[in-house]
Amino acid sequence: MSVARVSRTSYHHGNLEEALITSAIKLIRKHGPDNLSLRAVASELGVSPSAAYHYFPDKDSLIHGVGDHLFAELTQMMEKSLEKFPGKNIKATKSRFREIGRAYFTWASKEPNLFRLLFGGFCSMDRGKSHKEDSSFKILEKTLDELVECGAMPKKLRPYGEVLAWTSVQGAVTLILEGHLPKSSFEDLLDGLELALGVR
Repeated sequence: MSVARVSRTSYHHGNLEEALITSAIKLIRKHGPDNLSLRAVASELGVSPSAAYHYFPDKDSLIHGVGDHLFAELTQMMEKSLEKFPGKNIKATKSRFREIGRAYFTWASKEPNLFRLLFGGFCSMDRGKSHKEDSSFKILEKTLDELVECGAMPKKLRPYGEVLAWTSVQGAVTLILEGHLPKSSFEDLLDGLELALGVR
């Protein structure tokens, strides 16, 4: 039985935009981000290209929409992971700091093509344009502040926290996904990051 094409009017208001993003993510998972196109997304979903252009006038706007969706998803996943370590004591706070990196690594390992979309030059990293990206970054900022507050990290090293943590974890994840480092090296990276930030 053939699948009938669905017109934009068949969707409730706002649902088509969400469906286009979901369809794009499906295609990126399967084929990678390189050949993503609005026409392919519309075809996958069964709507006309003009319906897709109504919500996303070009490929860049679609990618930005997908990026916002993925950053929100990543944020929720991180927040859920951190719930395993409640409390303000040093042990719990250090565990949350490491868990941020582990959760990020786990997501990237499960979704390598989506990771490439976000950090492989396809998505703009302009923080002024993506509050979703900011929300995931703020988890790291908050946890670094908590390390200082509980006495686990020297206050004088706090200004270097974001750049050291972000670049170290990002670099390690990329190298592991590309096959240049074994997965087992990620825990070594977290150990080294704690040493660099004076976490004790």
